[in-house]
This record gives sequence, C-alpha cells and structure tokens, in this order.
Amino acid sequence: MKIAIIGGGISGLSCGYYLTRNGHDATVFDPAPGGSIGSVNIEGCILETGPESWLAMKPWAEQLIRELGLGDELTGSNDAGRRTYVLRHGRFVTLPEGLQMVVPTRIWPVVESQLFTWETKFRMAIEMFRSPKAMPDRSVSEFVADHFGQEAVAYLAEPLLAGVYGGSPDDLSAASVLPKFVEYEQRYGSVVVGTMRDKRKPSGQSIFKTMRHGMGTLIDTLISRVNLIRSRVEAVSPSESGWQIYVAGHWQDFDHVVLACGANRAAPLIAPADARLGELLAAIPYTSSCIWTFGYRRSDVPHPLDAFGFLVPKPERRAIMACTWLGTKWAGRVPDDKAVFRCFSTDPDVSREAALDDLNRLMDLTAEPIFAINNRWPDSMPQYSVGHTARVAEIDARAAQIPGFSLIGNAFHGIGIPDCVRSAQKAAERIGAAHVQ
Repeated sequence: MKIAIIGGGISGLSCGYYLTRNGHDATVFDPAPGGSIGSVNIEGCILETGPESWLAMKPWAEQLIRELGLGDELTGSNDAGRRTYVLRHGRFVTLPEGLQMVVPTRIWPVVESQLFTWETKFRMAIEMFRSPKAMPDRSVSEFVADHFGQEAVAYLAEPLLAGVYGGSPDDLSAASVLPKFVEYEQRYGSVVVGTMRDKRKPSGQSIFKTMRHGMGTLIDTLISRVNLIRSRVEAVSPSESGWQIYVAGHWQDFDHVVLACGANRAAPLIAPADARLGELLAAIPYTSSCIWTFGYRRSDVPHPLDAFGFLVPKPERRAIMACTWLGTKWAGRVPDDKAVFRCFSTDPDVSREAALDDLNRLMDLTAEPIFAINNRWPDSMPQYSVGHTARVAEIDARAAQIPGFSLIGNAFHGIGIPDCVRSAQKAAERIGAAHVQ
C-alpha cells in the first residue's frame, strides 16, 4: 500500500516513521520538514526555533524518542528551582505554589500572594462550596470568572494560556482547553474540590522534558527514518484506485492520503472532495507567533535569574507576552558566563527594537546583547475556540467516511508534541488495520 503524508512537521514525520516501521510504503511531502521545531547553537548556547519542551505527564513523545534510540537525549527541567513570575503593577510577583493551571490547591500560598486582591482570594476560598451543574460550552474567560472572578482571568488564565495556545481566553473553549476542570464543575460544583480529590502524588519526574542537544535532534532522527520528498503538494484528488496528488508538476497515485499539514492548509486540499469538511477545517482559527532570543554576558545581567522566567498579563503588556530564562530552566543549555532570554509574542511582526526595549525595561538591562535571533511563525497556532469539541466531532465523523483518507495534527485533540505523536500513531494503526482487512 502506497501512502502519501502531506506535511512533515512532528505529526507527519511521526506518522511516516510508524508506517515505515510497520512495513508500509509511506512518503512524506514537505519542502521544509520539521515545521517550527528546530535547534541552533550560538555562542555555546542551545536554542530552539519553536517549541522547547513538552509536558512529561503525556507519555507518547517519550515513548517515540526511546523507540528511536534517543533515550539518553532526554532531560528534564530544573524543577528544584521552579518558580514563575507574573508582572503586576510593573514588578515581578511570584506565581503562587500549588496551582494546577488556573486552580489553586494550596491555601496559604494564595493567601500570602501579592498577585491577587483580598476580594479574589475570598472568591477562591468560597469556590469550594459551589453545587454541581452542567453548562454549555463557554469561553475560558467566562468559566474562570464564574469560579474565581475577573482578576483571576486577567492575571492567571490569560497569561498562562496565551503562552500555550497563543490566543485569548475570551475565545478559547473551556470544554476543549480545560476539560478536566469542566468535568469537576459537573461532578462537584467546585473545581478546587475536584482538583484536590483527584490530586496525584508527585511522580518525582520533571514537569517538562526536552532533548539534551535540542529538539532538532528528534526531527533530524525522524527525517533519517522516513522517505521524504522536499516538495509542496499543490492538490489532492480521489481516483478510482485511491488518491492522486499533484506535486512537482505532475500527478502521482497513492492508495491512502494523510493530511498532516494543519487544518488551515488541509482545508483547501480536501474541499474539492468534501466541501463540508473543507468548511469545517477552515473554521478552525489560527494565530501567529514570534520568538526573539537574546543572549548576554552574565556579568551584564543584574537580576539573579531565580525563576524559569516571567509572564506578562494583558493589562501590563507591550511587546513581550512571556520570557523564559533559559539557563535557569534547563541544565546544560547555557554556559555559566552567559544569560539567554527567550521572548514570546503572538505578534508575528514585533521588531527587534520593540522586543529588546521591553526586555530592557523589565529586566533592567543596559548592555547590548551579544546575539539576537528571531523566528516568526505566521498562522501556526490552532485555536480551540468555543464549539471546538462539536466541530472536531463532525470533522472526525466526515473524515472517517472518506476511503483511504486520514487527518492528523495539533488542530483537533491536543496541541502539544505528545498529542501530535499520539495522533500520528493512532492514524498509522488505523491505516495498517484497514490494509489487513
């Protein structure tokens, strides 16, 4: 069986690997494989062009990495020094300990926190006495404000989720982005009670994991294990025997097509074959991202860098939404005589000057950086907007009715690297099972 995988990001490359490993004739098409994931080494610093890590609690990425023989490359974040600052009234305030995403699970850190007013602390305390109820899908802002108040939206939910999803909690779906907490609301009324009842014992492993020599190591290894053609597929069309794809100026025949290129790119490709599916895919909105990474001599940085970095809530924001202090978060990434700041924004056009001015203001920096690199990723971050669950259910149902066709990627059931690997693995299993039948 010949399989064409259109899109060579982590989803497409993983799918190609799993299919090839199982003896199938799979080809990945992408002019720039790896997507936003990649690594560079500057001044002895290991820097990422896109995602820098994944949540360790989701096992699928690590399983793939170990299967590829890269287990020795796995490394965790420096959780012994884990702390995050949030900008409040122009100064750094520590994010309270015991938070699970937007839900406080420890009383005293919240009571002592300078991040919230006493009114919000009171709202968090009495939230434990809510009665169970089922609500229709609503925005994260509405969900969090209902449970903890508007201040918790502005200084907790918005900065935390903006860095992960690159979107506004006013638009993001609570059912899709915070499904466990929505379940707690239905079962217990209180998301605090639900979280505390379901609280798991610490596993002893780091919260975040990455590759010791950069995420690009994973991409390079996957590329070496698949049949890759660095060309862009212009069109796909059902045929009597399966599918045809138009690439490099001519049509090629395949038995199965996997679209792993993002919902926004998949929509026009599949629309001629299924207009409604194309419409549903096009309805998934996307935002952009921009990463400015600045390197300094450590002696030029007055701050102790005693945290993973900081978040900038919307009321305090100029150019930077979040900043990782790379040498603190990851061991072995930054030499001791240097400091590296990874600055994130959803404005793809943010300039070097704007990002640097903001960083200088927030970090009291006066020296010039010894290097600055920029990575811009337009329309790269799918948004799980209100109604996403119902939309994806219809997408899945329609895609399943098309013979020899699969959809995978981060636009549907999870945006993280482990979610992408899982979607690729499940698609490869379905394709293999269909071939056996």
